[in-house]
Amino acid sequence: MRPDAVIIMAAGRGLRLRPLTIEVPKALVVCRGFPLIEYACEFARHVLDGTGNIAVVTGYGGDMVKEYLEVEATDAIVLHNEKFEKGNILSLQKGLSFRPKSFLLMNVDHIYPFAFAKRLLEARGAVVAAIDTDRSLGADDMKVKLGGNGKILKISKTLDDYDCGYIGMTLVREEGLQLYMQALDHVLAVKGEMACAEEVLQAIADMGGEVSVCDLSGLCWLEVDTIEDLIRAEEVLVEKDVLNLRFEFEHV
Repeated sequence: MRPDAVIIMAAGRGLRLRPLTIEVPKALVVCRGFPLIEYACEFARHVLDGTGNIAVVTGYGGDMVKEYLEVEATDAIVLHNEKFEKGNILSLQKGLSFRPKSFLLMNVDHIYPFAFAKRLLEARGAVVAAIDTDRSLGADDMKVKLGGNGKILKISKTLDDYDCGYIGMTLVREEGLQLYMQALDHVLAVKGEMACAEEVLQAIADMGGEVSVCDLSGLCWLEVDTIEDLIRAEEVLVEKDVLNLRFEFEHV
């Protein structure tokens, strides 16, 4: 079943993409002819397939992103996180403020092929985190340790012992929403406004809940967080049908 909404977190400054983000927010950085927010919205449309809502959470440069969406993505709901300098858990909270019954959470700086959607929507579980096992993880990558039941036991950038990497998407179905919201409230109460969204998944595990995983290994995806990432993304993306994201990736 498709989610009720796709929430795109697009509040960041994109400091590591400077000088490109001196005058525009990360969401409007152009990659092979299109801003990152366009890729995110196109993927969201494919996931929803004509149903549900796209919610874009803005922050730094929010007026510019809103102006772009009002012309190029009139189907998107724009929500503004005034505290974008703090942890992105506040963008998550803002994205949930219109109370969707289920949702897919994603980041604006990730470019996903449409093939991700089918595999993720077919995955079992009330809360499902997208992971992969076919890339080398660096210090800034979110790492995941699985328990004996195949569910998430630990998730953190600082793990020394891990099984896979988190790739920035979490699917929360209607039956998992209450638990997810309880975990969100718990993280905010305990760790405050500087917490990150992934800590909600850790809180669910700590509370005895289950976070299932969907392995998307073999399906190349792109992160655009640095100038080097952007250069690589532009090299990897094939020009044919880029906007619709029905492209094939070169295996690099």
